[in-house]
Amino acid sequence: MLILPQTGGLGLYYVQPTRVPGRLLRIVGSDALEQLNPALAEADGGESETSAARAAHRPSGPPGVPLSLAANFRWAFAGNVVYAACQWGMLSVLARLGTAEAVGQFVLGLSIAAPIMALTMLQLRSVQVTDVHEAFTFADYFGTRIVWTIAGLIAIVVCASVGGEDRGTFWVVVLVGMMKGVDSLSDIVRGLFQHRERMDLSGISLMVKGPASLLALALVMGLTGSVVFASAAAALVWAVSFATYDLFYANRLLAPEVAVPKSGQRIRPRFRLGVMGRLTWTAFPLGIVMAVISLQTNIPRYVLQSCAGSKLLGYFGAIVYPVMAGMMVTTAMGQSASPRLARYFAEDLTAFVRLLSQLSGISAALAIAMIVGTYTIGDRVLWLLYGAEYTAYYREFVVVVVAWGVQLVSSCWGYGLTAARHFRTQVGLTGASCVATVGAAFVFIPRYGVMGAALSVLVTSVAMAIGYAVAMFWAVRAKRRQGVS
Repeated sequence: MLILPQTGGLGLYYVQPTRVPGRLLRIVGSDALEQLNPALAEADGGESETSAARAAHRPSGPPGVPLSLAANFRWAFAGNVVYAACQWGMLSVLARLGTAEAVGQFVLGLSIAAPIMALTMLQLRSVQVTDVHEAFTFADYFGTRIVWTIAGLIAIVVCASVGGEDRGTFWVVVLVGMMKGVDSLSDIVRGLFQHRERMDLSGISLMVKGPASLLALALVMGLTGSVVFASAAAALVWAVSFATYDLFYANRLLAPEVAVPKSGQRIRPRFRLGVMGRLTWTAFPLGIVMAVISLQTNIPRYVLQSCAGSKLLGYFGAIVYPVMAGMMVTTAMGQSASPRLARYFAEDLTAFVRLLSQLSGISAALAIAMIVGTYTIGDRVLWLLYGAEYTAYYREFVVVVVAWGVQLVSSCWGYGLTAARHFRTQVGLTGASCVATVGAAFVFIPRYGVMGAALSVLVTSVAMAIGYAVAMFWAVRAKRRQGVS
């Protein structure tokens, strides 16, 4: 499964495009979402929402009542797009209020922290969501995630210490690591929301955390001019959001018989070594996969930082982030569809193939729209987002968007493999694509700079798409041979 950081991080049903929250319809284009409407209607058996289901769309509704696939998609879509926009907004703020070097420091922090946290998160959320028979309790998942998050934070501090960076960069890396650590804990709680098919709770969590952290970072950056203090402010906001929102609604979801749990014991993590060991063994292949994917995503950044310094790294990091808005559509669809894909693969292979094909088709349409739009107005987008100096990297921007367009489609196949619980298959796939990334980075970046980094991303995307397509084909074929349809 691809990182859609997740992250480490992180069903779909019938959707009426006119009911997509706010003006988000314009972000991805009405045509793409209109194609989603009949596809999701078919996946949901043609059922329309009842008034009771609509009432459940609000977090204040009955905690134990799952939402329809359409409602889950809308909330996942809204939450992921708002959150991705705010992540991009952080880089925009740093570019506007700071320098390209400040952007480079922040991007370097993400580049170091992301692979480590991707490994220690173990993709427990995907295991949790596809745990149809509930072999482990939420307390087990939560306890295991806490232990591994602490290990990840220690590793990030060690890497920042031995990296030879200046003191300011060291603290940026550590603080970004703390942000990722808090997000790791929030991710496993959002996995509980997803498993119970309550993506409204998950979506609102992202919509609270994203704008609040962006506002905090902008205010502190404007007042102090320090990327260190700005990163600290954003990390603090994430921690407060996790403590006040995520844990509160997790308690309500786990204890629906009372409005507010008295003791909170249901949300307490469980640290049983034997269970944690089995859970870690089950999830470890996905952790390796996500770490390798995150690593290969950041390899071009490492090489660019080494060859050209933080300034060019800042330019490259800035042109990558706008395309994340498009990735959030596929992320929303994949997160919403994962529980249903898992059930379909176990019980109805024909429905599994149909739903996965619909997801892939929608993602392909969105990818084409992104590529055409970037080719047409990409330079103006860069000027609007970051300033005139970034428009010099218009061609690199187009190449990056093409690469992410390929990943839009292949990520659907990654969700399919995860739903089929083919965890170990993905280890070899990501390892091979990582080797391709390393080779492309060392060939292209020293010669072409930022364009070389963009070409490296494109090579990675194509390699992964081929591997995931072949693996998904063989997974479905093997299931059919078992006589399940």
